[in-house]
Amino acid sequence: MRSGGFVSPTDTPAAPPRTPAPSPGAPAALLVVPFDTLVDLDNEAAVEADLREAVERHPARIVVVRVRSRVVTPQALRILLRTAARTAPDGVLCVAADYPAARRVFHLTGLVRVLHVAATVPGAVRRASGGPVRHPLRQRSGMPVRPYPALAS
Repeated sequence: MRSGGFVSPTDTPAAPPRTPAPSPGAPAALLVVPFDTLVDLDNEAAVEADLREAVERHPARIVVVRVRSRVVTPQALRILLRTAARTAPDGVLCVAADYPAARRVFHLTGLVRVLHVAATVPGAVRRASGGPVRHPLRQRSGMPVRPYPALAS
């Protein structure tokens, strides 16, 4: 009991939760899955099984696979494409690749649009939902620019 003898409804064990729990069959809004392994022929099956299990165990409307490796192999690309087909109904898989070299592989293979590749997780979510992806270091066109003062002649 708090000081003053007041007990709020949320202090009691039988109080209903403030936010309703999602229904058991409904997919979550977002799932972020780390993808740190350098995939080769020896570990391709195990890595794919782990990723597939994470996606199927926690269905979500947007699944972001966060690639934190500088190297993306053909085996990793195949795993991501197969996993994209296993997302929740009406779900989408997108990729957040931290390193420019990894993003370059997606660009060169033409998978940047198929897998909604971006540099960050928020960027991948924006790209998956159809919005523009803004680079955090680039200046936005809507921001005013202070001109340089005129040079004295």
